[in-house]
Amino acid sequence: MQLKRPFLSEVQWARALALFAVLFVHSTSTGMGASAPFSLPYTGYSILNIAGKIGTSTFIFLSSFILFYTYYPREFTTKLFTSFYKNRLLYILVPYIVFSIFYFALRYDINGFQLTWPEIIAKFTDELLSGNAYTHLYFVYVSVQFYLMFPIFLYLFKRFEWLRKWALPLGIVIQWVWVLANTHYFQVDEKGSVSLSYFMFYFMGAFLGVYYESFVAWLKDARRSRGVLISVVALYLVMTVSYYYVTVMARTGMKFYPSWVHELTWSTMALTAGFLIFVVAHALKRFNVPRFKATLVEIGAVSFGIYLIHPYLLYWMREWLPGGAPLVFHGWQVLTFFVVFFGSWLIVRLVYDFVPASWIIFGKGNKVWGWKGRVKKEPRVI
Repeated sequence: MQLKRPFLSEVQWARALALFAVLFVHSTSTGMGASAPFSLPYTGYSILNIAGKIGTSTFIFLSSFILFYTYYPREFTTKLFTSFYKNRLLYILVPYIVFSIFYFALRYDINGFQLTWPEIIAKFTDELLSGNAYTHLYFVYVSVQFYLMFPIFLYLFKRFEWLRKWALPLGIVIQWVWVLANTHYFQVDEKGSVSLSYFMFYFMGAFLGVYYESFVAWLKDARRSRGVLISVVALYLVMTVSYYYVTVMARTGMKFYPSWVHELTWSTMALTAGFLIFVVAHALKRFNVPRFKATLVEIGAVSFGIYLIHPYLLYWMREWLPGGAPLVFHGWQVLTFFVVFFGSWLIVRLVYDFVPASWIIFGKGNKVWGWKGRVKKEPRVI
């Protein structure tokens, strides 16, 4: 059994696309909230906002894929998982704690909390242990849960062939059992911070990570893959339109559908979108656009850092929102997207290149410019 598989630029390309989806959601919320329902601006913001709700789930899918792609061929040893926990939990858990403190302090200053030190510590600890120190940190909290469970799943996938082959249907079943059980029994308010809410994405990544070579061969065989891909695209479009409809109806107060309808339309839209992003990333390999590909690799490499820091820039862009004509307001929303993206990118890149122990802030990253401006080799992603 081979011990190493080659570096996949396709994963970084897919991460870059998923990041743009996240930024679309976050940068359109102000414009959508300030626009009259069903007006042209509201519709435009809503389309980007709702269709973009596939970013976090795609990141979970890609993280699962790279874990199984990297570790499944290797021998299951204690040394392997000692290295795994060092590389994974250290480089994600420490930045999570750092940014939880950072955003908690920001909220404390903004909201003017009047708390004693014991109350501050208790409140922060509760939010740290639930992924709620800031609205976007639940993703990192969920990722930590999956990392903790990964050795168990890897052992089971190696041990049972049926589990490998039926991973996706099993993931869908597990997720829906949790969704229905939570709706009728547990009623956990912060469902999005529970890893069970994303098992279909995690298991799809596991399946493709295990059978990656077979997937690529299938994808290259147009006669075998064309019909499936057309069906997936059709399902994605139907579910996106459906999710848009039920979400807009709920936001405008015109009609409220049961929670399972929202869950069904969103999860199916997000699952098919994640798969299609993965397919598009592989299709991109056929095109001779080296600079574009290199840019996507760079964005993918810094995507975790951008995800962590971008809400801070977004907060200030909202604070500095100028008054005036609608054209100024909507122009500011467009400007916000670009400032948040390029500003976050620059901050993360500068930290990686020039700040010692940058992994404490943004996790493990590569140097590009360095002190002398020399381009460094892209590291293997594991």
